[in-house]
Amino acid sequence: MAEMVDEAAVLVANSAFYDALDNLDLERMDAVLVTLEPVRVVHPGWGLVSGREAVLASWERIFDNAGMMQFTVAEAEAHIDGDFAWVICVERLTSVQGGQVVEGLVQATNLFRREATGWRIAHHHGSPVVGR
Repeated sequence: MAEMVDEAAVLVANSAFYDALDNLDLERMDAVLVTLEPVRVVHPGWGLVSGREAVLASWERIFDNAGMMQFTVAEAEAHIDGDFAWVICVERLTSVQGGQVVEGLVQATNLFRREATGWRIAHHHGSPVVGR
């Protein structure tokens, strides 16, 4: 029973991450990231970005260059091991970049760490899905 409650809490944290993305909101992104290192992200087509400041700067760069981003998350599965959890999901992304609407499908893995304030994201990895 406790595991089901934790899985639900992890999925809520995952939704908060995507809310920050949908709203291009750096403050919300800051609020969902773990406060302790390590913090990392691999955006589709990018290399590994490490460190809280660098990760936030990478999101700021993306937000500044996107007129709009909307994520529909599908197939989300939460898994928990102690104070760590991960969500595997598919992101269906619609964005406006340079005045053009861009749509894409991304397979994502989001790693969460349990902190005193709840589950917070420690690592996001997104890879484009081709041919699906």
